[in-house]
Order: sequence, then structure tokens, then C-alpha cells
Amino acid sequence: MTKNTKQSKSKKRITHPKAVMSFRHNYLPPLLGVLAMLGVLGLLNAQWLSAQIHYRLYRLNTAVTSPVPSPQPPLSAAEIIIPKIEVQAPFVTSETSYDQVKVQLALRKGVVHYGNSALPGQKGNVVVVGHSSGQLWAPGSYKFVFTLLNKLQPGDVVYLNIQGVRFVYKVTDTLVVSPTDLSVLEQTDKSQLTLITCTPVGTSQNRLIVHAKQTYPDPTANRPKLDNPSPKVIKKLGSD
Repeated sequence: MTKNTKQSKSKKRITHPKAVMSFRHNYLPPLLGVLAMLGVLGLLNAQWLSAQIHYRLYRLNTAVTSPVPSPQPPLSAAEIIIPKIEVQAPFVTSETSYDQVKVQLALRKGVVHYGNSALPGQKGNVVVVGHSSGQLWAPGSYKFVFTLLNKLQPGDVVYLNIQGVRFVYKVTDTLVVSPTDLSVLEQTDKSQLTLITCTPVGTSQNRLIVHAKQTYPDPTANRPKLDNPSPKVIKKLGSD
């Protein structure tokens, strides 16, 4: 047997120890990383998650009934009420411009009547915008007021209380449009309500639109409102 043959056999006998798998060193670090990421996502979306859970429990355990509108309801402030998704928030009508900075400031106080669209009691399109999401640390108490707006379906009821009168609207349809689609702001000779918010929740990618028609008081008694928003002023629908 030659010297080279002996050396090759000795090399074959050399074995390397197998790496010992340790939970602490091999599995714990990536697991902690995943948990940390889930924790951050949960913190940033806590309000959305809470709204979804509450909505499901509410729908399972409560029969939702719409209160019968009263001709002379005891109203003390302008507000929007949507029983199905448990929304009750101030209805801000003092901001009449389309300036996004001013609209964003007004959204801290509730949902906002958009620009010079029709007001309840006028024939035309009553446009109302509201946030669907927002940073937890950002100012304002209504950052998630329209988080569940996508739950609304035809036949659901929306109330707008203003100047001592309760206006009742029934949802007719919903759709998603791009931020540059301004057709949803157009005025008509009919009495309708348009609710607008950002979608998907947590982004400003598109706008969720909910249309509803006035059913009370009798819309035939409404005053006309046919002037349209100026396209030179509006570049895109407000965003979160």
C-alpha cells in the first residue's frame, strides 16, 4: 500500500461533529422578531382590530333596529348617526372650502360637510367626508369614525341632525373610486347623501363612496341647490 493510499484512507475517517440545534440560538431570535413585528402592526391597527371585533360581537348579540324618526326630535347639536356601525359624531358644517389643510383640521372635530355641496334640506348632493384611520398619536378624536363604513349595505339607515331637524337617508349603493374621480361630488336635482372615506383602511389609495337617498322629511319640499363645485379648486378627493 502506497503512502498516498494510506493518507487518503485517513482523510476519509475524519468526521466533523454535527451542529447542535438549539431553541435559544436557532429558533428564539426569529420567533422574537416575528412577535415584535406582529406587536407593532397590532399597535398601529389596534383601533381597526377593535372595531372589527366589536362589530362582529355586536351583530351576533344584538338585533339592530333603527329608531323611528320624530318630526320634532330633541336635537341639541349637528351630528351624524349610523346605527348599524354604531357611529355618532359631530357633523361639521363650518368649513366651506376645499382646501385640504383646512378640511384635515376640521376632520379632527368629526365628519365634515364637504365644500359647497348641498346641505340637508336642499335638493342636491350632500357630501360628507370622514376618516377611516389615522395615527394613534395624531390629534383629533374622530380618526376612525368611518372605519366600518364598508359594512353598510342598501337599506341601511343614516341620520343627519342639523338645526333641530332629523334627516333620514337610506343607503342605495356603494362603490370604490380613485382620488381623482370627482364625479361623486356632482350636484343633482335629487336629495341624496354621499359619504366618502379612504380605502383600504390604513391607506389613501382609493375612496369608498356610500350613496343614500333622503326619505324623511319629504324630500319634495327641499330647496334647490344646483351649483357644482369648481373643478379648478378641487384636484382630488380628500385623503386620510
